[in-house]
Amino acid sequence: MSVNLLYTFLAGLLGLILLISKKYPYFLHDLRYAISAIGIGIRLDKFQKKTPYYTVLERFLEQAKNQPQKTFLIFEGRSFSYSFADNESNKVARALQTHTDLKEGDTAAVFVGNEPDFVWLWLALAKLGCTAALLNTNIRSKSLLHCFSCCDAKVLVAGAGALLTLENPRGQIWRS
Repeated sequence: MSVNLLYTFLAGLLGLILLISKKYPYFLHDLRYAISAIGIGIRLDKFQKKTPYYTVLERFLEQAKNQPQKTFLIFEGRSFSYSFADNESNKVARALQTHTDLKEGDTAAVFVGNEPDFVWLWLALAKLGCTAALLNTNIRSKSLLHCFSCCDAKVLVAGAGALLTLENPRGQIWRS
């Protein structure tokens, strides 16, 4: 009797899954994604409860203190040490504090290409307690303005190469 009940339950469950899959073809994909997202959230929660909990910035600062002359970044044949990166990010952080009204918890839109300045800027924003909204350097004009307004950023920090992107056809800088 219990075997028949088990088979009936399994057949009903399979039928239900097939009906749901027929009506919602991406249901199983969404369910698999939801289960993996929950698993990642559980692992992150466990990781955060470990002591000591390190952020990327804290780990960088520890490395800069313990091994200041060790190579941190290699870009186009140039090597940058931890101490150099720390000093450059401190300069950028001071410049952002001086020339903008950024404070802890604010968001800054970052429109910088793949270059060391991107790393210094990201570290500086982390040191200030700000969130970096990373904008794709391939977007232009209205798409760029849309992304900037969506991230609710207080400032847009653009790299030297990005200034040409920010100009409209009349040669004027876009202002929001």
